[in-house]
Amino acid sequence: MSNDGLDLRYWGRQRVTRRRVLSGAVAGGATLGAIALVGCSSDSDDGGNGNGGSDPEVPTRTVNDGTQDGAGQPGGILRVRQAAALPSMNVFGPGIFPLAQGLTLGFTIFDHLWYVPTDTGVTELFLATNVEQVDDQGLETIVTIGDATFHDKAPANGRRILASDVAASYMRFSQEVPIGYSWLQDVMESITATDDKTINIKQKFPWAWMFTSSNAGSPIFSSIMPEEILQDADFMQSDGIGSGHWFLDSHDNGANVKFRKFQNFRTFQNGGDITGQPYMDGVDFVFITDDNAALAAFLAGEIDTHGFSSKKQMDDTIAQLGDDIATGSDLARDYMNLMLNMKDPTWADERVRKAINKLIDRDEAILLIEDGDGLKAAPIPPAHTRYLLPEDDEVLVDYWTSNVEEAKALLDAAGFDYDKEYELKHSNRVGDSTLGQVLQQQLARGGVKIKLVQEDLVRWFTQTLNQHDFSMTCFQHLAYEDVDLPLRFYLGADTSTGRPANFMDYSDDDVNAAVLAAAQELDEEARVVKVLEAQRVIMRKAAPMFNTHSAINFAGRYEYVKGAITGRGSLGLFNRTTWFSDEQRRQQS
Repeated sequence: MSNDGLDLRYWGRQRVTRRRVLSGAVAGGATLGAIALVGCSSDSDDGGNGNGGSDPEVPTRTVNDGTQDGAGQPGGILRVRQAAALPSMNVFGPGIFPLAQGLTLGFTIFDHLWYVPTDTGVTELFLATNVEQVDDQGLETIVTIGDATFHDKAPANGRRILASDVAASYMRFSQEVPIGYSWLQDVMESITATDDKTINIKQKFPWAWMFTSSNAGSPIFSSIMPEEILQDADFMQSDGIGSGHWFLDSHDNGANVKFRKFQNFRTFQNGGDITGQPYMDGVDFVFITDDNAALAAFLAGEIDTHGFSSKKQMDDTIAQLGDDIATGSDLARDYMNLMLNMKDPTWADERVRKAINKLIDRDEAILLIEDGDGLKAAPIPPAHTRYLLPEDDEVLVDYWTSNVEEAKALLDAAGFDYDKEYELKHSNRVGDSTLGQVLQQQLARGGVKIKLVQEDLVRWFTQTLNQHDFSMTCFQHLAYEDVDLPLRFYLGADTSTGRPANFMDYSDDDVNAAVLAAAQELDEEARVVKVLEAQRVIMRKAAPMFNTHSAINFAGRYEYVKGAITGRGSLGLFNRTTWFSDEQRRQQS
């Protein structure tokens, strides 16, 4: 091994620390992970999809529906960490601007028609009590909603929810500039209320992913609000009204947010009776920016849950707190990647892109960044087990095989400019910075000179990524609930339909056709086959987003915290079945 390689391994083991609660991907990420109570809200074990260490941690995947600890008892305030203040309470805005508050409030104060858990992929009805697709192509859907009311805040003042509120909420979100290809703007034709309880949704063409969280089931833009506030930006700057299980009680300029139980929350879900949920009286976000301070707060019993930076930190905490806490691990649904922008003509040659991928050593990246606790990623991250290619798939094996000599031969054949230095932009998140340094040294083995450019997270989000202002960038994707969005990132622009360009300004007819074929296949078994084939096409074409891996997350909670929903993706973030087994804690509010 070269001296560079030895230095990189030593540096990786000594210096890499990373908060793994939804990976801190947005300002509210740590908070959302804490609400899930396990800090890791994905749903997969190894799945035969490869790992990066000789003896990796095996995720202790457990699927729980919230009833595993018995009947929930009312009372108590759950205390969870808030790593960053929310910029406002306004969930509207172009691109990624409302992402933090949109996710945080979407899982708390707002209700939705439905949600699709990752583990089953089957739609779970929330406010909707019946969903009927009128035709066999899914072009028209009729939704019936149940009886429910908004929070008792002016101007809604606790009035009942009307179908017109639902339709108007979707339409208000459709007015915003989306992040790339969007169901609201590009697939939905119309959404209208036909009476107080009935909504009619029409699509321009079949879209198999309609109900999922990247589409009409988004935790952000399916949020239901009263029509009275939809155009009131001043109100939403500091407050919000929904019909979700929590109402927004108070906050300190976006920090220390306090949610309290909505006593008139609907009593039904997916055909069942959920009277009394949520069981808790509320959730307090405790503003703690520093990771070490957050761990200290957990050790002192000042917060009830914690996402650990590593397995070692979890083990050390177990040694201190013993049976007072419960811990677990799970495979993250977020994933790391290197992205090339086709505006730079360097990447136009497919041989160059293939060479870049051949220089990426995913096993080494997992070892250095995750201390071996992670799984390699294909175009679909490994948590989505139903859509994983077999481990011995010829295309996948080639995609994952790092080979410096083969990479150099490809670069030579393409006439690659070895004298040029290429900028690799990344945010100042620890995980993004670490990935950038690992990739810099790996690409250097093939003679590719990389200059790392670190940027503030907001600048990187809004300009570098959202405005496609990069030649190379690397980052950690959010934890997507479905495979639609990971595939859709490769879908290129189409001027005839107005389909926008992806972040890479990349478009390939074969890739586009494969992605759309999967998205428009309504038969699930046939769709799985088409998703597998779409991944093969993406890898054969060396489409310029090379996913590296997903981490294994570690987290803990005090034993008195019961009723967690785990192994079901972000369904656990709705946090309606959590309760305290300690009677004294239930009395504190």
